[in-house]
Amino acid sequence: MKIVTQISRILVGVLFIISGFIKANDTIGFSYKLVEYFEILHMPIFIDYAVGLAMVICIFEIIVGVALLIGAYSYLNAWLLLLMIVFFTLLTGYSAITNKVTDCGCFGDAIKLKPVESFIKDLVLLVFILFIFIGHKYIKPLFNKGIETVGLGISLVVVTAFTLYTYMFLPKIDYLPYKVGNNIKTLMTYPVGAERDVYEMVFIYQKDGKQIELGINELGIINDTYKFIDRKDKLVKQGFKLQIYDFKVYDRNMNIEYTDSLLADTSGYKLLIIQKSIEESRKGTGEQLAALTAPWVQNGNKVWALTASSNDIVEPYRHANQLMYDYYTMDPTPLKSIVRSNPGIVLMKGNTIVKKWSSYAIPTYEMLKKHTEQQ
Repeated sequence: MKIVTQISRILVGVLFIISGFIKANDTIGFSYKLVEYFEILHMPIFIDYAVGLAMVICIFEIIVGVALLIGAYSYLNAWLLLLMIVFFTLLTGYSAITNKVTDCGCFGDAIKLKPVESFIKDLVLLVFILFIFIGHKYIKPLFNKGIETVGLGISLVVVTAFTLYTYMFLPKIDYLPYKVGNNIKTLMTYPVGAERDVYEMVFIYQKDGKQIELGINELGIINDTYKFIDRKDKLVKQGFKLQIYDFKVYDRNMNIEYTDSLLADTSGYKLLIIQKSIEESRKGTGEQLAALTAPWVQNGNKVWALTASSNDIVEPYRHANQLMYDYYTMDPTPLKSIVRSNPGIVLMKGNTIVKKWSSYAIPTYEMLKKHTEQQ
């Protein structure tokens, strides 16, 4: 039992630290996952606190892992681990059954796990943590109480500082397809010879109080006892999956698509202003955006401002800050992936992303110009 407890302690401690740091690297992204759970579980009261809760969970997970590795507070830690894993096992089990959340976010965007995979992972962790809980008396502190307290204190300060830094100044490691160095158009284009998704047309009918799905070749059995409900396209074969598939730019009224226009210039520099929600933009950034973009536009450069906000919010904001560019519409999902900030600034050369800035580090025009001259 002693050996099993020690092995479990090391495996769980290391896993918690790695998982915590991956999520702490992108607490905004983790908060989006928490919002999904809050909406599904009908807990809207927590949505406004999702970012703060994401930070607390990341920090807590890492500190628990550190405490486990150095053998600190073994009895308390065993209880915390058990309560945590029971909660998350129930949560991932619910996701596996309902398939309402397709990725638990356990390892951020670094490692995507399907609901069933997340549930199995938590079941395995539950076994290891049960060994820790039963055999916690075999976990002895590696250091005396003073060193132990100092070590945990330093860990808390370092982890908190890292979490706050990545929240304010973007993730240190970007696992998303819009990371610096990637070409958006390339990642939107199918390679030569790549297979596409194959769909089958399915018709939904109701018969004897039950809904049934029929393929187009089965419609010959239809008679007056069948009631048509709906028609859908069913994926029957997965083809090549594009890394970027939802980058679609429209005018303010969603009537005209401008995606090709944005991607047409493949040589010069262009600036993307990303504001998923203008009403939720960080306060005071409108003046900074105006100071940055005015000379940029005056010198013949293009600004593409992308938002999911409605026109009655966009226009008052644009005029209030005297912004010399128009806003275009994009779905909020890709906007959340392009840059983890609201607003966020993306500098592109052609269609390649060369630099990103958060709302806490909006550059001046001089800084932007200097950066383009260095490319």
